[in-house]
Amino acid sequence: MTESNKALVRRFFTAVEEGAFDVFDEIVAEHYDDHLPGTSPGRESLKTYFRGLRSAFPDLRLPISQMVAEGDRVAVLNAVQGTHRGEFLGIAPTGRSVDASAFQLYRIQDGRLAEHWEVADFATLQRQLTGPA
Repeated sequence: MTESNKALVRRFFTAVEEGAFDVFDEIVAEHYDDHLPGTSPGRESLKTYFRGLRSAFPDLRLPISQMVAEGDRVAVLNAVQGTHRGEFLGIAPTGRSVDASAFQLYRIQDGRLAEHWEVADFATLQRQLTGPA
């Protein structure tokens, strides 16, 4: 079960990187609960979030450096990388590259992503976009 859960998370990351949001219909629960402040629950809300992120960073990459699974949980340490080509957090496109760390925790239910928690280094991301070149 843990290997299939890890494969599910990898498939999700690949779908995000490729902008293949139709895959979410297969791998994300309809009532997905994202515990990020300011986000609404649901698979469609998740699609909207990632469409916006990919609009800001069309070459978005989420390379995974560590992944651990136990029971119905998968923990991921990854990077958030890309080139700032669209508005992000109210910041106009800068053309700068970003590379920040993030930690994700997913809960899997019935073979689909059901819940998500994240701790991301938004301070580094913002500094890379607004600090001296």
